Parts: sequence; structure tokens; C-alpha cells
Amino acid sequence: MLVNLREILAETRKNKYAVPAFDVNDLTTFKAVAETAEELRSPIIVMILDTDVKDGYLRYIVPMIKEVAAHSRIPICLHLDHGPDIETVIKYVSLGFNSVMIDASTLPLEKNIEITRQVVKLAHSAGITVEAELGHVGVGLSDSEETIMSFLTIPKEVDKFVKETQVDALAVAIGTAHGLYKGDPHLDIPRLKEIAKITETPLVLHGGSYTPEEQVKEAIITGISKVNIATELRVAFIKGIKETIATANEYVALSEIFEKPLLFMKELVKSKIELCGSSNRA
Repeated sequence: MLVNLREILAETRKNKYAVPAFDVNDLTTFKAVAETAEELRSPIIVMILDTDVKDGYLRYIVPMIKEVAAHSRIPICLHLDHGPDIETVIKYVSLGFNSVMIDASTLPLEKNIEITRQVVKLAHSAGITVEAELGHVGVGLSDSEETIMSFLTIPKEVDKFVKETQVDALAVAIGTAHGLYKGDPHLDIPRLKEIAKITETPLVLHGGSYTPEEQVKEAIITGISKVNIATELRVAFIKGIKETIATANEYVALSEIFEKPLLFMKELVKSKIELCGSSNRA
């Protein structure tokens, strides 16, 4: 069944688990996420990053996801990941997404609040939930550790941001980064504890790929409700493709090419569901 972000995260803080959120951009990645979540009876958040999809492709993949979700036995939220501006958010609202993220995190606080507030007003009028980001989660391979740590969420800004925007979920920067890491990340759990005391709004951990499991578990216990995964899913897919192509001939059935990538991605999705503690929560 299709649910929004508020509904799918409602019990997470109280019961100290998180819902994993996966970026998908084709049938195979979505199939891996949806089928594994069904098997484990886990709620799931399916995300699309606008820069990952070519023009026109959304008309194919979005109806497919919505159709499967509408007839699923588990809660599925269809969520826009990192909407860069109001125009992009409007596009995804018109496509039938029931949750969106507006990411104005690189802008000054007041401008971030202003843009986020506009998106919340628009989305809430249509029953759509909104995630925003305070602080800024950088990119592991291009940002130095010093840069990543310099953009951590400032706890004293949290109350003002949440009250003035009325967001449904808040992505916080506590030491993770998007993509691969140059070294090992060190999450600022004391900072997260302080943030969690300030607001009951569900908190989101971006950059969940390759973040040490023990740190992710501690973050979930402390107050993280949603864990984003993208890079690890892609790596599993590419690994499966490479292993298949290495031994396949030019006459191989296309369905066979995707068997190993699907298997590898399902194994990854299962491990993340277990890490988040969301199995048997549906």
C-alpha cells in the first residue's frame, strides 16, 4: 500500500528502528527492493533522484512503482530524493509522488527556511509529506573530512527550522557523506542526541552506504528514523553485471543478464533491512 513519509515513520522513534530508503531508477533495482521487503515484511521507502533519470523515463518507471506499491502487502512510500528547487518538487508532485525532499541545505538558514516553508505549504495542501535538510551532507570522495565536519547540523537551529517550516522529516548532518568514503566516517552521536532531545520530528541519515554498521545502529537507537542507501545498491548491481558479462556469450537472454545483479541487490537490501530493524514491522 502507498503511504506517505509521516505514516511510514510514525512508530520508528518510539520503537527504536528505522526504515531503509533506497534510490532506484529501473525495473531491476525496484524489483530487488520491493520483493525483498515483501519477504521480510518490512516497510520500505523507494526514492528517485531526479539527476538519475533521463527525460521521459519517469513516465515508465513511476506508474510501475505506484501500481506495485498500491497492491503490496507492505507500506511503501514513493519519495523524491534531494529535490533541488521548487520547480522539481512540483514536477514530482504532479507525477503522483506522496513524499518529496526539498534540499536547500547549501543556502543560508533563513533562505533554507523560506524555500522549505513554501514547499511544505504546497505539498501539505495535497496530502504530501516533506523532508528537508539542515546542515549539509557532503560527498565522500570530493569533500575533505574537514569540509564534511564543518557543515554539521547546529542543534540550536533545529527548533527554529522545524517550527517555522513544519517539515515531516529532517535530514541531519552528523558526519556521514554521500557515495564512497576516503576513510572511515565518525558519526557525532552526542550531537545527534542533542538534536533528538530538541525535536520529535523523524530524523534522517543520508550517506548510509558504507557507514560502519555499529555506528548506524547507535544512530538509530539515538533517534534516526530513515536511513538512505544508494551507492551500495549500485555497486551490487554493477558487480553482478560484470560477473555475468565476463562469461556470457552474445546470445544470452536479457533476463539472464539481470539474474545475478538482482540476487546481489536483494542480499544488500536484506542486510540493510536487518540493520535498520524494520523486518516484521509491516
